Amino acid sequence: MNKQQLIGDNIEPELLEWLSKYDSPIDWLDNIEQLFSKLDKPIIHGRVEDHVSITGPVHIGEGAHIHPFVNIEGPVIIGANVSVRPHAQIRPYAFLGTGCVVGHGADIKRSLCLNESKIQDGTFVGDSVVGSEARIGSGVILANRKFNQAEVYCRDNNGRAYPSGRAFFGALIGRLSRLGANVTTMPGTIVGEHTWVTPGCVLRGTYGSDLLISVKQDLEIKSKDRVLLRSGHGEYEKI
Repeated sequence: MNKQQLIGDNIEPELLEWLSKYDSPIDWLDNIEQLFSKLDKPIIHGRVEDHVSITGPVHIGEGAHIHPFVNIEGPVIIGANVSVRPHAQIRPYAFLGTGCVVGHGADIKRSLCLNESKIQDGTFVGDSVVGSEARIGSGVILANRKFNQAEVYCRDNNGRAYPSGRAFFGALIGRLSRLGANVTTMPGTIVGEHTWVTPGCVLRGTYGSDLLISVKQDLEIKSKDRVLLRSGHGEYEKI
């Protein structure tokens, strides 16, 4: 994927300089520790509510709002005007760019979420790059490891497989793309810019830009007898 398919127009010069040092988005993930190399202590400018756990070096930018019961394990960079909703988990080497939103119960680790991207409730984003202004719907899983724990391969538009050099690699989600609720991407998935994926799809491989991706579902519908279910009250209580 071309780097410009991930980077938006309004990006901080320092971040753009770092991103420009590398040839590909996979190189960003391979060298993500370098983005945090100058962060050696907590720097908190935003608003942090009660019952938030912060450990290690964490930067929270101006205007950011960390809601109650969030867990942040540094090193982590949270940019200006970011909103992290209750019970989210932000794990080491997570970068949240300016204006990002992280939903209730989301889990983000070792990933770049570029400016204005939105990651909704109950999601998992691991070892991935979410492009500027992309939208990740509720319940989306960017799976980052193969069942057999082997190296993750990426596939081009012709189906040819290329080694990523990584055992953990989630997805590259292009800028202004949108993944609907409960979409799952298999390790090494690439989605181009401005592409929309409708709810419930399972993706693997590479998908181009400006696409609408949906899944067809055949439902079996038949009549059934009515059954009165027990309330369950007290069934498991010891007398």
